[in-house]
Amino acid sequence: MKIKHIALAITSAAALATTGSALATTGTATAEVTAMPPALAIEEIQPYQMQIERAPGATMPTGEFSLKMWSTNGIAVDPAETVQPGCLKITGDTSKPVLLGVTAYSSLTAPQGAEISFYGEPKFELATSTTDCASAIAGSFQQAGIGYVNTAATTGETGELYVAWRYYRPTSASSGFMQMSQWEEGTFTGTVDVQVDYEM
Repeated sequence: MKIKHIALAITSAAALATTGSALATTGTATAEVTAMPPALAIEEIQPYQMQIERAPGATMPTGEFSLKMWSTNGIAVDPAETVQPGCLKITGDTSKPVLLGVTAYSSLTAPQGAEISFYGEPKFELATSTTDCASAIAGSFQQAGIGYVNTAATTGETGELYVAWRYYRPTSASSGFMQMSQWEEGTFTGTVDVQVDYEM
């Protein structure tokens, strides 16, 4: 009887190994729901524009020249007089204080490689409106140096703020005026980084 009892025990164990058994355990999943203010968005409405018009029959310099000396370098009119400021639209929370500033800029490059750079670090000017770009451009401009995010403004009742910007005295500043690496007829393009500090 003892031997028979051992045989049954072995058979029973083998049956458990081949049929398996049900297991149960508990894991924890996480749910996250974030409450936040309206998102801050920045959209370019129009780029900064300036025209450099060659005077009729003028022989242009073959190398680098300064736009500060535009009248002696074959340019018909002061390019600064043709400037159309750029404009950005900021959309966020309503009646929200913000701080604005220019944090970086690049040279402007033409398709064939000519560059407009700056003699010294340029300054910028900013103006704002809660109505539209035209109102911002017609408003009062404040000087803004590179890296200083300290121009104060407030978004409107719709959460919108329009920011007009331009280079400060690009053809007459004592430092930071424009210069061309060589004459090239075409469109020069570059970038300016405008930072918006928006307290959530």
